[in-house]
Amino acid sequence: MPVIADIPSGCFVMGSPETELGRGDNEILHRVCIQAFKLAKHEVSVAEFKQFITATHYVTDAERNREEQGCWSYQQNAEKHWDWWQWANWKAPVGRALQTNEPVTCVSFDDVTAYIDWLNKVTGQHYRLPTEAEWEYAARAGTATARYWGNNPNIACAYANVADESKSVFGKWMQAHHCEDGHFFSVAVTALHANKFGLHNMLGNAWEWTCSRYDEKYSGAETRCITKKLGFEDMIVIRGGGWNADPDRVRAGHRNWSTVWSRQANLGFRLVREY
Repeated sequence: MPVIADIPSGCFVMGSPETELGRGDNEILHRVCIQAFKLAKHEVSVAEFKQFITATHYVTDAERNREEQGCWSYQQNAEKHWDWWQWANWKAPVGRALQTNEPVTCVSFDDVTAYIDWLNKVTGQHYRLPTEAEWEYAARAGTATARYWGNNPNIACAYANVADESKSVFGKWMQAHHCEDGHFFSVAVTALHANKFGLHNMLGNAWEWTCSRYDEKYSGAETRCITKKLGFEDMIVIRGGGWNADPDRVRAGHRNWSTVWSRQANLGFRLVREY
């Protein structure tokens, strides 16, 4: 079961100021108040997801080649490094051996929903994904800087697994943080320094699904979970940046989105447990 942190109630300014380096036009500043909630200290791991697969024999969207082959992943020796690779799935998201304490990735929003349904049944608890507003509030952990360790992207490597200057047989990143975290792909879900709420890897390591519909203008969808059945092209917010993210994307205010069926080798999730 997830190890949970208690996130206190509070209000914060969501988004980012126009002076913040790397800011996107969709990061509109606005005040949001959050009720106390419980959030997993780390992303769901490969080992945790494997328990679900073993118990249910569920077949993920990547394994079923839903809409696209396999999973959107990275292959160094290919002319096009990033592509839909049929060999890529939650068991083998990238071209190296995977550790069971790393975040599970290559899981679609629908795969995540199936996992949560199973977890709720076997635990008798009520887990869900965080809303976009809950996610940013938890990532900031009381800070108003671009990142929970401050504004300097080049000290990221103590706090986040990101595109950095580490040497690797898998290549190098064109836009990197000027530090070395020693990893090219993902790291253990409990690695690196936690933020002030005790949360690991809220930035970097793996993007994280939320339960909110993407709304460019921030008109309230960020504070709610989607309740209706989702369509093929509905956009869901993903947050946090992944192991290949440059400084612009490794910021608490940075926003991204994906369709419900899509999956990436750098996209996972963490859970809220309701009271």
